[in-house]
Amino acid sequence: MNAVKVEPLNVTGEERAILTELLESAHARLSVEIRHTHHRAFREHLGERMEMLERLLERCSLSGVTL
Repeated sequence: MNAVKVEPLNVTGEERAILTELLESAHARLSVEIRHTHHRAFREHLGERMEMLERLLERCSLSGVTL
């Protein structure tokens, strides 16, 4: 497996606000999709994506302008 170099993403306050808005929108859409999904495996996959979105939203709110 290839190692991926991770570097901080430095963004302005305005850029962070836009990222937060996009993540919140994706979170809301995913929430609806999870409620309407009947296949357990796919619902679990969507739940994992939801958790990732929630972690990203938390990082946006806690870290100021650096993600």
